[in-house]
Formats: sequence, structure tokens, C-alpha cells
Amino acid sequence: MPRALLLLLCALPAASQKTHEICAPCHSGQVAEFQTHPHFAKDLSCDACHGPSVNHRTSTGAAAPDRVAAPEEVPALCGGCHPGEGQAFAASKHAAALMRRARPRAPSCGTCHGVHEARAAATIERACGRCHLELSALHSGKMAARCLGCHARHTLAAAKP
Repeated sequence: MPRALLLLLCALPAASQKTHEICAPCHSGQVAEFQTHPHFAKDLSCDACHGPSVNHRTSTGAAAPDRVAAPEEVPALCGGCHPGEGQAFAASKHAAALMRRARPRAPSCGTCHGVHEARAAATIERACGRCHLELSALHSGKMAARCLGCHARHTLAAAKP
């Protein structure tokens, strides 16, 4: 019994410690990127998306985190906290391609918003241009030509002229 109590007392400080501080020794790159993300500023930590990962942290490194979302799971994961945006994305052509796994690299939340890091507008434009080469060339160098200038956020549907 005293041994169990000692283990419990030793675990309490670790449990109250910010998850990103626990993750940083092995995942320093991801934690550094995450510190630029708006979720970090709102005091969210790794376990908000990856789960508490107790087994992962206490293992020798062989166990995976509790949750690493597959591409088609990302919109539902993000939609748990952002339901309006999740519903809008679910109605998009990109979501349809992602869900039927026709295009496993189809855009999802992390494409525009970043997974661990915040994304600049120029990065978003390049991401769209990877698949939409003809449009990227057509609008190249035009200041007014920003994807989100004509396409609705989250659904990415073209605005009606």
C-alpha cells in the first residue's frame, strides 16, 4: 500500500504539468511549431487532439499516442470543437473526396490551419496550387487572386458571380 501511495503522489505533478512540456523531450519540433498555433494561445495542449497518451508516455517509446487521426478523421476531430466549420467542410467536394478515400491527400482542416503550426496565407495558396495547377498559373502574380477571395471558407465552393 505505501508503494502505491508513493506512485500516486509521484504521478500527480506529472498529471498537472502541461502536456506539451511532457511531449517536448521527444517531440520538440512539433511542440515548437505548436507554440505558433492559435490553439496554444488558448491554452490547449497536445492531449486535446491526441488524448492523454498515458500509455505512450510511460512506455519505452514503442506505443503510439492514444490518437493520431487518419486524414479522413481530421474534420470530425476538429469539428468536435468547431461544429459549424466541421459541418460546412463536410458539405464540400474536398470532404467527399477525402471520405471516400479517392484522394487521401485531399485538403482538410490542417491544410489551411496547420496541424501543429499556424499557416500563412501564402502557404494556403501554394497548397491549393498543388492540385489546381491550371488555376495557379492563371492567377499567378495577381494580387486580387486569392483562393478565399472567390471561394467560401470551409466549403471552398466557388462564389456565384
